[in-house]
Amino acid sequence: MIRLFLDSEWANDALRELVSLALVSEDGEHIFYAERDPLPGTPSSFVSKTVYPLLERGPAAMNDQAMTKVLRAFLEPLGPCEIFADAPLDFSMLKRVWMGNDRTPPEAPFRTRLAREGNLMPSVERYFELNPDQQARRHHALVDALALRSAWIVENYGFDGDVGDATSHDPHYDEWFHAKVRAARVDPRPSIPHDVVIETLRKRLEAIEPKDDN
Repeated sequence: MIRLFLDSEWANDALRELVSLALVSEDGEHIFYAERDPLPGTPSSFVSKTVYPLLERGPAAMNDQAMTKVLRAFLEPLGPCEIFADAPLDFSMLKRVWMGNDRTPPEAPFRTRLAREGNLMPSVERYFELNPDQQARRHHALVDALALRSAWIVENYGFDGDVGDATSHDPHYDEWFHAKVRAARVDPRPSIPHDVVIETLRKRLEAIEPKDDN
């Protein structure tokens, strides 16, 4: 079962209108990011000053119908997923997009789990302390989802092969994951800059962008 890490941004605490939504898999190979178009017209002052300036727009900006279609196209091929977030409202936002306006939406291929146990939240803060470039972009949904993913890996996997309490329904998952970690640790190549990640995501979004049925 694939683990995904979720973050969303919303316009204000009263209306809770979605602004952006991001998902990233534990192995970092599957990334979803989308922004609503048009954006909510009544954002809080914090969202207006902090969240809106970080938005990517371009191919990431899509209307509600397109966002639902693209999210389903992203999740359905992955099969059963477990999705982690640090706030229950993130799950509400995800489910709203998944259901869309369909009267009979397809069954969601994911289950959700609130991830705030142990030192996970301090590890998120530590991630931003160690990554000032990402700290400057905090409250961008994809940046925050990547931070949660990093904190989860730090807290649940020892680099010596121990996995603590983290488990998977696939008996070969841990072996595969640790091989990935070992390979990453000895990889001499530099880390992938955020701008490159966004450009790669942009190309993927363009490839699956819904076609006009008319």
